[in-house]
Amino acid sequence: MTGNKKSASSFFLKVFLSILALGLGLVVSGFIGFLVLQFSANTTSLVVPDLRKQDLVSAVNQATRLGLQVEVSRLDSHQDLPLNSILEQNPAPGSNAKKGNTIRVVVNGMGGRLVSTNSGTGPTSTGGSVLPTSLVGQSKIPDVRNMTQDEAIFLLEENGFQVGRVAEVTHEEVPLGFVISQDPPVNSTVVPGTPVNLLVSKGKSEAEATPALATVPDLVGLKIDEARRLLAQTNLGVGSIEEVSNPDQNPGIILEQNPAPGQPVTAGQQVSLKVSKAVEDLQDLHLKFGLPDARVPITVKIVVKDDLGERVIYEQQHQGGEAVEISSKTKGKGKVLIYLNGYYYWEKDL
Repeated sequence: MTGNKKSASSFFLKVFLSILALGLGLVVSGFIGFLVLQFSANTTSLVVPDLRKQDLVSAVNQATRLGLQVEVSRLDSHQDLPLNSILEQNPAPGSNAKKGNTIRVVVNGMGGRLVSTNSGTGPTSTGGSVLPTSLVGQSKIPDVRNMTQDEAIFLLEENGFQVGRVAEVTHEEVPLGFVISQDPPVNSTVVPGTPVNLLVSKGKSEAEATPALATVPDLVGLKIDEARRLLAQTNLGVGSIEEVSNPDQNPGIILEQNPAPGQPVTAGQQVSLKVSKAVEDLQDLHLKFGLPDARVPITVKIVVKDDLGERVIYEQQHQGGEAVEISSKTKGKGKVLIYLNGYYYWEKDL
């Protein structure tokens, strides 16, 4: 009887322990799953910060630390808000974004007021520190907007200021490498040596940027040097140059080009040329003959076959009964053939 009671107690203890272990396993696995889910969510999305009312340089720095980019979509004018402060942003604060995404902002870029946090201890500028009233010899910061970065740095240093942080953002209007804005703002009165932060344009965003185009000029008949100058004026260059024997043309004259004249191409593209080269031991060829009477125009085509190969030296339309006279150059043995309206008419050995 006692043995049966021990067996029953042992059985219930095993069941209890099994249930307890199952419960703990579910809790632990659920907790691990929650951590994995949270980690996955955190690695795939970011919360967009609130950049509004911040100065542009600070906003760019904050977004960069989070792995986001800032793009100035346009400049607006707000007299009651600080110059270079963020007026609007897209996506909105609190939205989800992936690392590397772009926040497009509207910046107060014209006519904004100079911010002062003066509390009796001296003047300050936007993003600057309080300046003691005991300092004298203050200067106004020059306007370096719409200058290149190098020009802006030179002007600031020439006027006794230092260059502070330089941030770059895409901009749809300000060209690549030019200053969009500065902080402290233009004409702020500060102590010489104060650092001036610059916001510099990276040019248009890749989605908006379009390659500059140029129209290929007509180079046939020009010399190489003339072609180089003309191509440089249209932002194009000379590509490969192939010399071709042409006894009817002076050496160094362009005979063909690729791309063809008038074709629009990307600026900076090179144009390939075929140029006449000097030919030695040439003989003069003179032909004069009359055409048969005909009521319809006659197309005269003259072909030469000699040591330089086969080529057409003349092809024009005439009226019946007209006289045809041409002069050309040949080399070595061969023959000259005449065709009228595509039909063989006459030939002569050279």
